[in-house]
Amino acid sequence: MIRRDFMLRMIDQVAALVERILKGNLSSERVGMELDAVSAEWIGLPSSILLALPAEEVIRLFEDSDRMVAEKCFLMAEVCRALALVAADGDERKSLLRKSRCLYDRTAGAGLESELQSRIDGRLIELERI
Repeated sequence: MIRRDFMLRMIDQVAALVERILKGNLSSERVGMELDAVSAEWIGLPSSILLALPAEEVIRLFEDSDRMVAEKCFLMAEVCRALALVAADGDERKSLLRKSRCLYDRTAGAGLESELQSRIDGRLIELERI
């Protein structure tokens, strides 16, 4: 129950941020600041640090923490996806989407609640089309 509440709050916070990004209400600098704050709150590290690492290293870091690995991967996948929405450079956008895909892949089949698993499956289908 606590895990489910944790995930729902995190998803709601990231979804609200993505909605503001899509509406164009945030500068790319502000997006980075807000994503850093969300990541620091839910993972314990700012996204800027995690984004500097390859996805495999991020996953390994989460696995070493041995706590809520799938949830942390999901959040970082969402962070990468959100940053891809505002990426000015096409190569940067593709790189972020690849990293996002890798992190979503790590969450797939992790025994998460069906609502969250459904979101992950949808994201993976969406990323296949890109």
